[in-house]
Amino acid sequence: MRFPIVALSLALGVLAACTGDTPTTTCCTTGNGAVRVVNAYNGSVDVLIDGAVAIPSLAAGVVDTARTVEGSHTIAFRPVGSSTGQSQPVTTQVGTLSTVAAVRASNGAVASAVLDDTGSVVPAGATKLRVLHLAPNAGELQVYRTQPDYQTPVSWQFPFTYQSQPTALSAPYYQSTVGTWEVRIWQAPADASGWATAAVKVVVPLASGEKRTILILDKTGGGVRVEVI
Repeated sequence: MRFPIVALSLALGVLAACTGDTPTTTCCTTGNGAVRVVNAYNGSVDVLIDGAVAIPSLAAGVVDTARTVEGSHTIAFRPVGSSTGQSQPVTTQVGTLSTVAAVRASNGAVASAVLDDTGSVVPAGATKLRVLHLAPNAGELQVYRTQPDYQTPVSWQFPFTYQSQPTALSAPYYQSTVGTWEVRIWQAPADASGWATAAVKVVVPLASGEKRTILILDKTGGGVRVEVI
């Protein structure tokens, strides 16, 4: 299940909502497995599966899906125009959708990170939410939340900067009761006083046993966009 995608723009030091931006789905082959790919790199990348281009020129900040046969594969991200990239093993299964991101390493090269969290079990009567800052051009952001069992805005983490490989994997899920989470995002001030005026508001209702991840991504042409997966 995929929640509606919210597109956001960043201008003049503040975040402001704009029109929706739904990613397209590109399937590389006919099959019964699939992998979701997230371009959290600061440029377009070619997505290869087992050495063949599955998604050409995936723009920065875009999420897409490639289909392939069920089983073990190698997914690689290669900057457009380059002959080298970063590969990652992935296993596709019927009824599951693994998520792999192209990220920017500390040396500026493309790297990869698996965003699945198989160890995060949600107990009955509970919900979990995670936020990943995958927008390399956005700088530090202020990300605050309320959750079903606590309605006072609290910081997600501080400082909240771009999460490259492998730090994207260390971002925590927070747990609460069943109900609605709300996440708001702004640049400044660097405290909770920005909650009331934040233009970016992401509302995520969750039922018992559900968990979701909010991706903060670069937007084509400047700014950021948000997608809930």
